[in-house]
Amino acid sequence: MNNTKRKVRILSIDGGGIRGVIPAVVMEYVEAKLIEISGNPDARIADYFDLFVGTSTGGILSCFYLTPDAGEQRPRYRAQQATDFYAKFGYQIFNQSKRHHWFGVRQIVNATAYDAARFEAILLDTFGETRFSQLLRRCVITTYDMHKQSAFFFNSREPQHKQRDFLLREAVRSTAAAPTYFPPARVKNLITQEEMLAVDGGVFANNPALCAYAEARHTDFSHISKPETGDMMVLSLGTGGGNLDFGDMSGINDWGAIRWAKTAPDIMMDGSVDTVEFQMKQLFGTLEEEGIHHYKRIDVPRSERRYKPDMADASPENIARLREAGEAALRDARSEGAGRLGLDKFLEALVRNG
Repeated sequence: MNNTKRKVRILSIDGGGIRGVIPAVVMEYVEAKLIEISGNPDARIADYFDLFVGTSTGGILSCFYLTPDAGEQRPRYRAQQATDFYAKFGYQIFNQSKRHHWFGVRQIVNATAYDAARFEAILLDTFGETRFSQLLRRCVITTYDMHKQSAFFFNSREPQHKQRDFLLREAVRSTAAAPTYFPPARVKNLITQEEMLAVDGGVFANNPALCAYAEARHTDFSHISKPETGDMMVLSLGTGGGNLDFGDMSGINDWGAIRWAKTAPDIMMDGSVDTVEFQMKQLFGTLEEEGIHHYKRIDVPRSERRYKPDMADASPENIARLREAGEAALRDARSEGAGRLGLDKFLEALVRNG
């Protein structure tokens, strides 16, 4: 491999509901650091990554960073505005939209905890009539197509022969339609008028870093075609999962269907995050020393996970704890030693590869 060749720079962001505050805080710092390193006060996250991939709340953030302004040339939003989105609207999307029920009886016939009307209104106000194809960079976000019973990937750079384009707000609503939280999203293909009924991509790729890797491997970028592992730089952001509360497990052998139905999805989604992290480390671990450092995973140290395990708790108190967790993730990411490259040096290399 020619080490002077420009890398494909990839940003991958996990799902995690309101815990999206955590990677949003990290990306605020990243954008400020990119401005400092480049000396360009107008620098934005969109300027320094070639591929964005997100699941659920990670899909929301990816689209925030890539939504064009009125002239469709520059990003409409700064990173801080993405963080502010959660603080401003999280309570409306979750807490104020919670369906009330009596002793859980409603859940027998309708297990969806939150009404999606406010969420959809907020997405309309945030993204308007922007199409997914209008995003400023190649972006992939995950969802699950219930009609076809298969994973589906919204791609802002679809080949013309696929005849696919979508409203950005509908794609975002789809990737964040977590089962039992929100009802499935109805998404219309603007070209064929075909309708898809879809749920949160976290059901199969809560950590989409491996999806990002696969997408990059078969993509022809402007400066390199179908890059190999050594041709990539990947920044992967977690949302502080693994903070699950299973309650008293002494009687686990006697758990009924309802208890397992509530617990199993959390186990599967959290387990998939760790599995993908292991796989990505294995891929980049085959490279020489410098290449190993071109994969950077940022997440909250387990000792700093003091927020509520509920992914829908957008109370002011929990938002404050999530901001603190984001700062803790940053402190950990910037630290160096024991063969570990700090975030600042990773970003310096990112800019050099621009």
